[in-house]
Amino acid sequence: MANLAGQRSDKLSARLGEGGKQFKLLARMLYDWATGRYPDLPRSTLLSIAGALVYFMMPLDAIPDPILALGLLDDLGVLATVWQQCRRDISQYEDWLANREAAADE
Repeated sequence: MANLAGQRSDKLSARLGEGGKQFKLLARMLYDWATGRYPDLPRSTLLSIAGALVYFMMPLDAIPDPILALGLLDDLGVLATVWQQCRRDISQYEDWLANREAAADE
């Protein structure tokens, strides 16, 4: 699911702007949890992120995506809400990711 979500955000990145980057990070965070690389994800954060990814992937939601300009607003609203609710856990993940990448460069 995280890979499919990443592919969809790649296709829509011009329309999503910063939301596309946030979405990719959430997808990667979920993927790292699912593969056991990042097990320190609280259940509430896990459920929020998974729910946002599923909502984003669904072609039919509150406002269907093919409706120009409005179709992604509800998706971005869900993303923004999850981002705010999980900000502390996302920051911890970003720190973990940066440390991991720095260690790989050494």
